[in-house]
Amino acid sequence: MTTAATSGIATLQPVDTFDELVEEIRRQLGLTSGIDSEDVDVEQLMEAMRRYTSDTSDWDKYAHTDLSRNYTRNGVDDMNYKANLLVLVWNPGKGSLIHDHADAHCIMKILQGELVESIYKWPEGGKPRRMHVERQEEYHENDVTYMHDKIGLHRISNETQKPAVSLHLYTPPWAAKYGCLAFDERTGKQIKVNLSNLYSDKGVICSRRADHV
Repeated sequence: MTTAATSGIATLQPVDTFDELVEEIRRQLGLTSGIDSEDVDVEQLMEAMRRYTSDTSDWDKYAHTDLSRNYTRNGVDDMNYKANLLVLVWNPGKGSLIHDHADAHCIMKILQGELVESIYKWPEGGKPRRMHVERQEEYHENDVTYMHDKIGLHRISNETQKPAVSLHLYTPPWAAKYGCLAFDERTGKQIKVNLSNLYSDKGVICSRRADHV
């Protein structure tokens, strides 16, 4: 992986709109298979997200919500099947289950509101046992963070009384193709979750609504 000091981040131009951010991510992924490729720089992708200042009018068409759910997964772009770029809308006081990322990389930017990330160790041994939070991080509008299975498992939650919106880049798109694992906090028991369906795609609500973690 190229370091920030050698990746040319300083020469990147400001990202003025959400559409420009999507194009910049697509350009960086280029002809590679995803973020694991040697010529793709994680820090550069994160910096591109940092250089975009969230503007609701830019991404509002993707931010479909459903009050009957904890949150919705809304497709923005599949980056020629090399990645998933999603807008997630989190209802107040709701969150995800504890989950992995199917050995993919996840970069998350907060577009609106506040979210809390709770990080857990992978369960060890065959006996049921409660999973404990290793650490928590609170993220605010325009913050950018990164997650991978090598770091651990996590849960994202909106602990405020207002909706929150986040942008997620998953690459390679293994969770969409093969599903991911969700975990019971009380026992560490895991279940497979199908993530092949979206709540909406490119601004249009899908006829088959997604399962969520």
